Amino acid sequence: MFRGLRRASWVALLPILVGGREASADFNEIAARGSLRVLVGLGEDAAWFDLKDGDTPGFEREVLEGFARVHKLRFEVVPVERWEDAIPQLLQGSGDLLAGVNDTPARRRRVDFTAELLPARNVVVTRRPQGRILRVEDLRASRLAVVPHTTWAEALDSAGIPPSRRVAVDDVVAAVEAVRTGRATATVTDVLDFLLQRRRDGELEAGMELGAASSSAWAVRKTDPQLRQALDGYLAALRGSPNWSRLLVKYFGEDAPAVLGRAGLR
Repeated sequence: MFRGLRRASWVALLPILVGGREASADFNEIAARGSLRVLVGLGEDAAWFDLKDGDTPGFEREVLEGFARVHKLRFEVVPVERWEDAIPQLLQGSGDLLAGVNDTPARRRRVDFTAELLPARNVVVTRRPQGRILRVEDLRASRLAVVPHTTWAEALDSAGIPPSRRVAVDDVVAAVEAVRTGRATATVTDVLDFLLQRRRDGELEAGMELGAASSSAWAVRKTDPQLRQALDGYLAALRGSPNWSRLLVKYFGEDAPAVLGRAGLR
């Protein structure tokens, strides 16, 4: 499962080449085909991107479906079984774009990214009656549930949290459960995952931020600049419309615009 791991910092994302070079399907070719193929991890949170059709498709899928409708394209989901295969599958042409991924310098060496969809910022999450953790000193005294090999674990490394203070879990849901049952004092996750989990458990609270700010965006091949420009234009128009705030509230809660604003929403 890859729920909550879309923001993980995988190292071995080597490109797979087709005929000695990257595949290409820029926007004119996509329009001629009549479909937009979106790569997404099999374990993605349905509130973010539901792999099945439905009235509540998830925030990111609903945004992308809007783009497809504007350009009269069929919307095709291409599931990725292992997240570490996502960028290689994009490069070999299995899909036109990769959803649910963070824009990082390492990934930019392989692919291009659209404008920011939403900010990606690590936060320390506790559950009432446990108080919020607002200082590094208190963080270092806590027992922390974290998914190994992710940007969340890297943030704990940077804060000097030793392995002895950590509880390894498989995903965000398991991390929240560890906090709920007392196996851990807190967890570290992305602000978006916090908002999604808080819809299910209103006792969760966000405390201090950890690590550098990043962006959740869509990855496209470097050979597809027209597609990137079309996606950027659609995002800019959407952000300027009332529909943007409606989507944030629908999927993340009434205070989502304010919370995401504090996290760096532009």
